[in-house]
Amino acid sequence: MGGRVVRNARLSVWLGAAWLGVAALTLASRSLVAPARAALLAPIDGVLLGLDLTVTTAHLERLLNTALFVPLGLLLAVTLGRRWWWAGIPVGLAVSATVEVLQRGIPGRVPDPDDVLWNTVGAAVGVALGALVLLGRRHRHVKQRL
Repeated sequence: MGGRVVRNARLSVWLGAAWLGVAALTLASRSLVAPARAALLAPIDGVLLGLDLTVTTAHLERLLNTALFVPLGLLLAVTLGRRWWWAGIPVGLAVSATVEVLQRGIPGRVPDPDDVLWNTVGAAVGVALGALVLLGRRHRHVKQRL
């Protein structure tokens, strides 16, 4: 029982960090987020140039919006456990929709319904990964009991 409590506490800390990361990157003004975004995109641009691929800004935006919510979906699924893992998808959708509504009042931010779609895709990818983690834990637990 003690190991489960420690694991749940760690998951809660990581889930809190994921929430804060999403909030910081989506609710801060553009002028605060722009340097971090540029630092993140520079290596990606370098790889794409090396591969001689043409990728539009819209493609990169979709990729970033998806990637941003993968950790949140993963941590939600693992934290919610075997019975409620799937709830990470609607929670991801709700978080994303809330962010877009809140962005209406933030200077330099422009709410975009496409962001909700791609954030939710990211949450779903994270939830799927979390379901695999849970499945692996269950398999290990059953194997240990035999």
